[in-house]
Amino acid sequence: MRHKISADRTPSLRGRAGVGLLLALAFAACTDDQALSPDVGGGGAVEVRSYVSLTLSTPASPGTRANPTGGELGDGQEDGTADENAVGSVVVFFYQAEAGVNALATTPVSAAVVFPVGPAGTEGTAGSGHEVERTYVTAAQEVPLADGTYHLLAVANPRDSWWEQAEELTLGTVRDHLETRQWTGTGTDFLMSSEADATITLEANPASEPATATIDIERLAARIDYKTTGTYTCKDPQYEGGKVEILGAAIVNDLTSGSYLLKRVADEPGSTTPVYLGDETADAATGAATNYVLTPFTTDPDVATYGLPYTDRSDDPNDWAGWTQPGTSVGGGWYRIGYTQENTTPAKATTEERNTGVVFRARFTPTGMPDYWATGETFFALGNQLFATMEDMMRWFCGPDFDRYGELLAACTGLDEVHDFAMTLPEGEPSGYRDYLLGLTDYAGAVKWSDYMLRACGYSMSEADGHAVTLDQGDVVTRRALQPHGVRTYEDAQCYYTWWVRHANDGNDETNGPMEYAIVRNNIYKLTVQSVYSLGGYVPGDESLSILVYVNDWLLLPQEEIPL
Repeated sequence: MRHKISADRTPSLRGRAGVGLLLALAFAACTDDQALSPDVGGGGAVEVRSYVSLTLSTPASPGTRANPTGGELGDGQEDGTADENAVGSVVVFFYQAEAGVNALATTPVSAAVVFPVGPAGTEGTAGSGHEVERTYVTAAQEVPLADGTYHLLAVANPRDSWWEQAEELTLGTVRDHLETRQWTGTGTDFLMSSEADATITLEANPASEPATATIDIERLAARIDYKTTGTYTCKDPQYEGGKVEILGAAIVNDLTSGSYLLKRVADEPGSTTPVYLGDETADAATGAATNYVLTPFTTDPDVATYGLPYTDRSDDPNDWAGWTQPGTSVGGGWYRIGYTQENTTPAKATTEERNTGVVFRARFTPTGMPDYWATGETFFALGNQLFATMEDMMRWFCGPDFDRYGELLAACTGLDEVHDFAMTLPEGEPSGYRDYLLGLTDYAGAVKWSDYMLRACGYSMSEADGHAVTLDQGDVVTRRALQPHGVRTYEDAQCYYTWWVRHANDGNDETNGPMEYAIVRNNIYKLTVQSVYSLGGYVPGDESLSILVYVNDWLLLPQEEIPL
């Protein structure tokens, strides 16, 4: 959801007075030269100056709607956390153009002025539609501009004074500025920019009666949350009765290349005439999106970069176990997975290489599996069959003769007899033992099956310890050694599911509509895991979950009462 800058009163620095006053003084010192300098792109110094005061606020949240609905508001609005809402300063660009933000790119910016921001407060009127607002107040700031009406563009928490480095600061410079650092740490100091056009009229306003304006701003980043409903019973009859517990999640294809400073929309993804600060639109009957949000990489994905690229994903479940953490609790059973940048693609170019998704890590507990000695222990899969040990798998595949392999091998007196014995083993047996024996060129190299498994597959099993298995011994990665033979190794009983995040549902499972799979700034994508049908992959693959998706605009939290 948008933040709102309402420049309609002189600020009070009473709440958190010490911090607010220091902040105001610090920014005043940093920006005094800028505020009193000749205007930028305005043709020289001006004699008339006006004071301007700004107030940042966010209205309360309405209800949510469908799953997920296209259009500007999506499925409603969502409170943000204190860190997500914090604003320390705002730079405002003043310019004159009848067409406003959609004027020619060469339109000069008359001034760029940094405003320090005071402490948060609350205001609002019951029944106004804005019952609870959290506000941030700026000090009245002197602006070096002649009297007249100006359009305004605002950027909250700017990363640096990039506008001072521009050879010629124009409207196009501001609109097209690319930002890659949209938040810091695990979620603080969020970069925000104008959500809509705004104007202000200057009339030599004194500090006691500063000029006023209203500017809506929104975060450039998006957030993804998830929620579970407890332990799920597997619905696949091949794994009947299996239990699934979601343990964590990670964002994949999280774009890191950057976003335009200002949002832009167009009817077609390749449009060269976008509408700046335009609204997303949706079909009135279906709720399906009817236009696109454009990013620098919408039609040029080859230059995009991702924090965790899915198509180059690791085949090591230990890597994924480290990446897919439980998340940060945000209340109501929801966990924040993390943040990501805007990422949109044409409907016909939707692929797992480009779309942003979520990988879920789960613990799968099978039922009715012999020798499975403890929940959470490693098990193995061959096709749709599950086994607690490789010994059980070999007995199922090779029959009762498997338990005589050691005896039969010991009876061999030469290499030819070893090869003859190997030929009695079923082709395609899942351990690779048959191929190993047939490939021997030295009789002295023959070993019994358990010794082969330890040496070649890093695997052993202890009957004395409840049939517990040990993997990855002797610098051999068991899952990689067994994979060529069709065996899937579920280390620690963990499996993975992938879900591609949707922004707007077109209601048609046969085709992808505009913005169906996308990430757009200032949205929270809330994923509720409703059910789990089958066993996931031992690393992320094509396995998916049934997920209910809501897309919510962000909102500020109400004022927090802090005793000092």
